[in-house]
Amino acid sequence: MKIPLTHYLKPVAPNLYRHSENLTYYAVKKINGKKVRHPLNTADRKTADRKLLQWLGEQQMNTPGATPTCDMTVGQLLTAFAAARVGTSKSTQTTEAGITKKMRETFDAKGQGMNLLVTRVRHSHLIIWLATIYGNEESGSKMRHSTYNRHRLFLIQLFDFAVTETIIEHSPFDAEMIPAKGKQRVVRRVPTEAEFRTMVQEIRKPQWKIENKGRCGGQRPLTQDDAADFAEYLGLAGVGQAEASSLQWPDVDWERNIVNYTRRKTGKPFSHPIYAWLRPLLKRLHDESKTKAGRIFAIKDVKRSLNGAKKRLGYPNFTQRSLRAFLIGRLWKAGVDVKVIALWQGHSDGGKLIMDTYTEVFGSNDEDYQRQQLAKAEGKIVEFAAA
Repeated sequence: MKIPLTHYLKPVAPNLYRHSENLTYYAVKKINGKKVRHPLNTADRKTADRKLLQWLGEQQMNTPGATPTCDMTVGQLLTAFAAARVGTSKSTQTTEAGITKKMRETFDAKGQGMNLLVTRVRHSHLIIWLATIYGNEESGSKMRHSTYNRHRLFLIQLFDFAVTETIIEHSPFDAEMIPAKGKQRVVRRVPTEAEFRTMVQEIRKPQWKIENKGRCGGQRPLTQDDAADFAEYLGLAGVGQAEASSLQWPDVDWERNIVNYTRRKTGKPFSHPIYAWLRPLLKRLHDESKTKAGRIFAIKDVKRSLNGAKKRLGYPNFTQRSLRAFLIGRLWKAGVDVKVIALWQGHSDGGKLIMDTYTEVFGSNDEDYQRQQLAKAEGKIVEFAAA
């Protein structure tokens, strides 16, 4: 006697079953009073979730006068949404993957978490989740407003997607009741010339040695020439870590005296001069290079080395972006036109980002610079009064 298909199908989620022998997935739903079993022809769960959503949507559209009553869970919706976002930029996909992971771990409406049906998600569930991940000031874990707003946007897009796919009729997210948070002032710390040089030297030759502590090897001096060269380049060239890490020797045009890059975020090319203060470092690295053709730097970032150096020196929280800002500030104080600085940074906004983001901190802790600016102002006033 032939064993019926239903004998092998085991439920794993609403509307989703799995064959106990060949492990392929089936979509199962009652349509017009009859239970329909549709093979999804895959043994991969993520693919099955995506195909299930597509099939349920098709059944919904093919049922005249039907209202959205899909039994899709929040977990399945997240999987389907991620599959639909494959056309977005890599950075967007990375950001949304992080938010998705957080939501899978922390969304716990009615104690059902990812098994809660999308049709049963309420506005209050989303408010509670956002409030939970936002943290509180007492614990010091409060996220930045921009991060909160990105999570908020994710929820809007997620449930708008569910409406478009006829999973639900109306989105449970009320944007007016959950307004976006205002822009916060970013406090950026920019090292002085002395601090920058000291940090690079501290990375290159730390003031301490690694102790044995019972392990083999004994004490040994720690040198980090690759990390020091990378950190020094960020500060002297004023470019981002992503652009510097992918730089190759053919990108350095010695004849035209420029260094060529491709901006990681936009894919657009840009270049800056081989500054007088940058040339000695580049020449030394070129002389030490064996191939003269491959990547200039052996490492991709200097985050850990920089963190260790600033802690040992008792410096503020300088980051790789602070090193980039060091050069921007140096050019700005020297009177270089902001539009030209923006061009050398690969920006296409004519200097707006630099003016909005950096100039408020340039010279804020530099007494010599403030005295210099005061002298300029007083000289102009005296000239005006004499005239």
